[in-house]
Amino acid sequence: MLPGVLIVAGSLAVVTVTTPVLVSAAGADADTPSSTGRTAAPRDTAAATDNAITSNVKARFASAKGLDAQRITVNTVDGVVRLEGTVRNESQRALALQAAREVRGVTAVSDEMRAATTVP
Repeated sequence: MLPGVLIVAGSLAVVTVTTPVLVSAAGADADTPSSTGRTAAPRDTAAATDNAITSNVKARFASAKGLDAQRITVNTVDGVVRLEGTVRNESQRALALQAAREVRGVTAVSDEMRAATTVP
C-alpha cells in the first residue's frame, strides 16, 4: 500500500502512514539532514562557487550580442548576482539582466544598474 493512500470501501476507511527514512550515500549520520534548510532550489554543481558564477556571467556578457558591459560590475554571494554600474539605456539593462539570469547556478539577480539615458 502506498503511504498516505486512503482506501474507502463502504463505511470503512483505511489510512496508512509511514515515517520517512534518511539515507546517506556518503556514510554520514543518517539522522542529520543533508540540506541546509533553505527553500530555494539547490544550486547546480557545475557552477557551485560564487567565483565561477561571476566568471560565467562576465563571459556571457562578453558573448551577448549588442551588450556593452564595460561599466557593469558583477558580484556574486550565495548564488545571488548583483549587477552595478552604468549602462547606455534600458535596452542594455534588460540584456544584462537576461544574460545573468541564464547562467547556471544563479538563484537571483539584483539590479543596481543605472541607465545613462531613459527610454520613454
